[in-house]
Amino acid sequence: MGQVLETYRRLRGFIDAGDIDRLSEVMDEDLVENCLGLTGWTLGLDCATANLAAGYGTAFADFGDSLVDSVEADGALTVHGRAQATHVGAFLGVEASGRRVAWDYVDLLRTGPDGRFNWRLYATDWNYVRLQMLDQTPDLPTEPQRRAVQAELAAHRN
Repeated sequence: MGQVLETYRRLRGFIDAGDIDRLSEVMDEDLVENCLGLTGWTLGLDCATANLAAGYGTAFADFGDSLVDSVEADGALTVHGRAQATHVGAFLGVEASGRRVAWDYVDLLRTGPDGRFNWRLYATDWNYVRLQMLDQTPDLPTEPQRRAVQAELAAHRN
């Protein structure tokens, strides 16, 4: 296991345990972060922890996280993971449901000279999470379609 992946495991451990005060051990104070679909690009670990504490961090409990796959090179890390948690607080317009929800995610991170993360992009399908909180079946295709969606949209504009 590489050093960056080990640092990531520490990060996930802190988040899953709610140890927000320990994030500075693995994240730079000048962290640039985007939790895609929730925050947009932010600057500063203080902003990142405030976002975490006010949203995701209070909306879920009993976290479980598993690493599906990872690639590490030159101080950067790409992770495919799977998270599980119990929905215990308002999130994405949905009041606490008590439901256990799960989602896959991709986490992209870069480290600075001191080995702490200084750049992060976290991406998941938040609508999929929302539908689980609402106890609705996601309308996911059973088979992918071979379509050039952007080309179809462009044709309708012209």
